[in-house]
Amino acid sequence: MDQDIIEKALVNPNLSSYEKFFDHDWSRRIYEAVRTSPLKDALGDLMVAWRSANGSHILPWLMVESLKHYAGGEIDGSILYRADYAGGVVKGIVDKLEDKMQYRLKFDQRGALKRAVTSIEQEAHEDLKKAKAATKFDVSAYWNFLINTSEFQFCILGTQRNNYCSLFFPYEDFLAAVIKTKEPPYSSKKEFISTAFARHFGDPVTDFCWKHEEVDLARLVRNALTHNGGRFGPDLEKYKTRFVDATGAVQPLLRGDSSTLWKARSRSLQTIRSTCSAC
Repeated sequence: MDQDIIEKALVNPNLSSYEKFFDHDWSRRIYEAVRTSPLKDALGDLMVAWRSANGSHILPWLMVESLKHYAGGEIDGSILYRADYAGGVVKGIVDKLEDKMQYRLKFDQRGALKRAVTSIEQEAHEDLKKAKAATKFDVSAYWNFLINTSEFQFCILGTQRNNYCSLFFPYEDFLAAVIKTKEPPYSSKKEFISTAFARHFGDPVTDFCWKHEEVDLARLVRNALTHNGGRFGPDLEKYKTRFVDATGAVQPLLRGDSSTLWKARSRSLQTIRSTCSAC
């Protein structure tokens, strides 16, 4: 069963697509811009939601990076530790050999034995360093193993869908908060955001913040993920080409994957700039 589902809802196979999308520098700048604005608290809620979504989004990438650094650190640690204890090891070997021989070694023989053991240790140390250079952690091989594992694919499918909603729901809530700066009793349950937003901020800003193609697509995908089991439906027909796979078939199950997340995030950043300047 899972084989059929995965064939219909492929996950993005590129590791780089799971890197962070949250822009910390922009976050600091926009916080400063709204420091004395009535949008300060609403923006804080939005940033917490987006940063949390970012944290969940990067887990596949973070897992691979953590294992890569751990593997590299193990070898680096072995090399550094070996350099520290090598002298003690050499002395211990010479002492034990001499003890086993009941102290029959002469002074010059003991010196020659120590030099020989030291040389062997140095050769082994150099071999270890060469082995490190030749056996770096294979990120591509590890990622290919993960991304072709059924349970890992389901993990990505689930987190990406949740992340998508975790980006759009807070954005919708932020727009409602912008409206409340002009109309405190406002509720999106009683009046559409598009109508109230246009009344207070005009059609150009509303078109930019809510009716723009990218925002409209994000909203419809959110609706499909939330209310239609993630299935491609009639509402998305006008964006059909955005859901065609490599074979030319329309993906019946929506992923809400990282590439779409990035588009939604990019548009959302521009939207906040417009709404903040309009308030």
